[in-house]
Amino acid sequence: MRADGFCPYFEESGVEVLHFQEVWTRRALAALRARLPSYPFVAWRRGIAGQPAGGLATFSRLPLGAVSYTSFRGAWPDRGGLRFRVVRAVNSALQGVLAVELAGLATVVANTHLTANKDGDWSAGNRHLGFQRTQVARLQAALGRAGTDLVVVAGDFNIASDGPLYPLLVDGWRDPFAATDPVTYHAAFLPPGASGHRIDYLLVRGGRVIHSGLLFAGPDGRGRYLSDHVALTATVQRSFG
Repeated sequence: MRADGFCPYFEESGVEVLHFQEVWTRRALAALRARLPSYPFVAWRRGIAGQPAGGLATFSRLPLGAVSYTSFRGAWPDRGGLRFRVVRAVNSALQGVLAVELAGLATVVANTHLTANKDGDWSAGNRHLGFQRTQVARLQAALGRAGTDLVVVAGDFNIASDGPLYPLLVDGWRDPFAATDPVTYHAAFLPPGASGHRIDYLLVRGGRVIHSGLLFAGPDGRGRYLSDHVALTATVQRSFG
């Protein structure tokens, strides 16, 4: 499994908090726990079948405080056929945002995964637009309730940085990758002829970004991709005074 490739990297790294998406089973969660012993603090919320809600799990070397999960349940597309609308509404009910306090640090780290736009079209006329706008609004509302000095949210937003929803997504947030705008979904996993986009984000509110970078931006020495997405990393300092 891919965890055998990326977990040893994190074990040897100085990364303090990890966000994972698509952890859809308790078995997958247990596999990550077993391979990340230096991250003893794990946050997740139980889903309807006992799995991590939203497929979201956050691992930390720092003690954790309160944990909350907000589902995107109720988001309903306003375009497309009936089957498309029903399937996307079900997807939305299974996804959301996990918000976790870092104990004693006046900081919330949030992990999210929005519903995928499998059309590969992020234009204003796409049938996903209104649906994704609703999910972004619910994400913003959930994180707006975080009463801490520093909030960092990261994950697979499935919204292109060159699309019409990007300004709404980053409203009130600092985007450390705005200038470089890296493609975050590997072309190797796209259909032939499709263009890559930045659809993953790490956004900061109320702190100072000291460093930002990319992980797993290409295949490893054995030609394997450890993830279909590029991982984003940042060192963030809380503002004082």
